[in-house]
Amino acid sequence: MVNGSEEILEPTKILIVDDHQENIFALSELIRADDIEIISSTSPEQALSHLLDHEFALALLDVQMPEMSGFELAQLIRGIQKTRHLPIIFVTAQQQDRNIIFQGYESGAVDLLFKPLDPYIVRSKVRTFISLDRQNKLLKAKMEEVEILRQKAEQANLSKSQFLANMSHEIRTPLASVLGFSDVLAQGNLQDDEKKDSLEAIRRNGELLLRLIDDILDLSKMEVHRLKFERSVFKFEDLLSDLRATLSYKAIEKGIALTIQSDVPLQSHYESDLERIKQVLLNVVGNAIKFTLQGEVKLQVRRSALEGQDRLIFEVTDTGVGITNEESQKLFKAFSQADASTKKKFGGTGLGLVISRELSRSLGGDLKLKASSPGVGSTFEITFVLDRAAATPEVEKRADTPQDDVTLEGKKILVVDDVSDNRLLIERYMKNTHSTILQASNGLEAINVMESENPDLVLMDIQMPIMDGYETVRRIRQKGYQGPIIALTAHAMKEEGAKCLEVGCNDVLTKPARRQELLGKIQSILRV
Repeated sequence: MVNGSEEILEPTKILIVDDHQENIFALSELIRADDIEIISSTSPEQALSHLLDHEFALALLDVQMPEMSGFELAQLIRGIQKTRHLPIIFVTAQQQDRNIIFQGYESGAVDLLFKPLDPYIVRSKVRTFISLDRQNKLLKAKMEEVEILRQKAEQANLSKSQFLANMSHEIRTPLASVLGFSDVLAQGNLQDDEKKDSLEAIRRNGELLLRLIDDILDLSKMEVHRLKFERSVFKFEDLLSDLRATLSYKAIEKGIALTIQSDVPLQSHYESDLERIKQVLLNVVGNAIKFTLQGEVKLQVRRSALEGQDRLIFEVTDTGVGITNEESQKLFKAFSQADASTKKKFGGTGLGLVISRELSRSLGGDLKLKASSPGVGSTFEITFVLDRAAATPEVEKRADTPQDDVTLEGKKILVVDDVSDNRLLIERYMKNTHSTILQASNGLEAINVMESENPDLVLMDIQMPIMDGYETVRRIRQKGYQGPIIALTAHAMKEEGAKCLEVGCNDVLTKPARRQELLGKIQSILRV
């Protein structure tokens, strides 16, 4: 058929009908070529049978035949839906008089050939119709290809529309809780436990929104092949401990058992992207817990040794809702979930497994559904190929969890942000640190404050009107400021972080920055 712009390779079929076999042989030899398949018949009935079974580019019909003339056969051909547009050339030994020519065209012929045949004329006319047939088939194939692409585009648009509608739901649901419980807190006269519940609900739903945004960013990076990985040495025991600490709470909330078993030595050290590995495992095991209403979720880990590497196999088995074979076909497709009713009951965007599979494959492994039955449960297998690493001395962690009695007394901190709520938030974060908070709403204001106050540290927003953070940092450094500058940016791409460091920032925090994270960073950089 057609592959891109390549020509059709199948021979073009031509039908020859004549009651004399020697005439068929002579005409066949005259037009024979490698790209032609000749099918012949000595009777009209057999010819009609061939026409129904094959796709012909041209029919060459003898006019004088005992059972049925070529003109009558042509009229029958024109009466059949499949062959009504088939080009017909009559071959006749009769004189070239006007009556014969008129009757031929009236019967549906496109041309007539008169015996004795001129080989050059016969071959030229036949090649013309072969060429037309090739062009028609190429055009038809292209139209079919366009139709397939159109249908795929429509399906993609439908899937994305459904995804966006679901995404709107997934964003609005936690956002409603954030705004609602904020209103509750604003009412005042609340009991301590009511305040605590409201604050926990706001934090929980805020975390949900942040994970949703991270998933969308990962998906966009996947589509342009720009997923980034940060390699570091870690101990396998730390990976299991983090998984157990995070997932046990979710399982307890659901009232189901969570079992983690491993035959990998806890003291094994590997070099890879620990955060991406945890992202995959937390997603898959978290899904297992989410879709299990009762029973248990098991995580079993084993390994197979390679040269200088280990293949770690994580098998996740649950007693959850399970899925059908048909639903499993949609499981790893972006913008879709296995079943719309599942989406309504359990929520979710359908991105988690898509991203997790891509991450697993980027780390030398894979993610696949091994088995699943509705009402029985599912088993997923996640694999990673990790480089073995030597145990390294414990490195002292930077202080990212400040103590309650931390003080930044005597320190002046300049907060540069065009959004007043963001400046207010940081001021509240710093309330009990006894530091002096200076504020600027844009880069020009920041430069003016710097000249008069000389702060100990600058917290710099990046996207601002009048003068953005990049230009502001450049000018501050050009004026000789040597103190630390921490960039605060809502851009979560690693490229943005690198750009901040390039212009002169000492460190970067992605918004929303948590209080402990921010204070820990400030403590570390000021060494207090």
